[in-house]
Amino acid sequence: MTDNPTVRESQLTILSAEQASQGWNRLAGGNPEVARMHSALLDRLGLSSADDLPTPQHFGTSGTFKLSSAVPVPPEVTTPPAQEVREIESSLLVQSHTVEDQQVAECVATVKGNPAGISVDHVFVLTTTTENFLTGVTEHVTGSDGQLAVVDGWWDALKSCLSSSDCGGQCITAALTCPPATWAVYLACLAGRCGLCVVKCAACATCDCTWWCRIAAGCCNN
Repeated sequence: MTDNPTVRESQLTILSAEQASQGWNRLAGGNPEVARMHSALLDRLGLSSADDLPTPQHFGTSGTFKLSSAVPVPPEVTTPPAQEVREIESSLLVQSHTVEDQQVAECVATVKGNPAGISVDHVFVLTTTTENFLTGVTEHVTGSDGQLAVVDGWWDALKSCLSSSDCGGQCITAALTCPPATWAVYLACLAGRCGLCVVKCAACATCDCTWWCRIAAGCCNN
């Protein structure tokens, strides 16, 4: 009987604002879903072009989890990857905007299995207001009609993970006391004070308990 793999090595990084900006620009140029999200956001904000937005701020994290052995395929999975999954990569890139009293974050969260090359992108928007920064958060994805639609999922999973016993008090305190200036400022403060729990929880929320990434990222059921 083969033992379940464990994480034998991990590299977790909080990106600089410049690194996050460069990563976002690469994404925006290569992922059509990001362009669709951006267009839908402009429409929701009542803006005619990206030139009407103030200069954005950026935030990002990345993580690599090397496993002790390949992830076993559960019996219920009928179409496993063509190759084994021995390493999980994750990333979160955020481009934030302030539009009058609205605080808006365009987000792309990714988990990828190597060498199989399985990759899942979650492309979404977080909106709130300066006055009700934490209590007024709404998550959106781009619907088939090209408009932003409200969903529950990634943000709720991230919050639940950050409040878990593994992360605990320091994350809860940081979440409540970090300055809600913009999404980029808030998330950078949260990551700085909460440590690498932000990186791990972002991976967990994106994995959503999927069999090939949950051993490394954990199980945050959206």
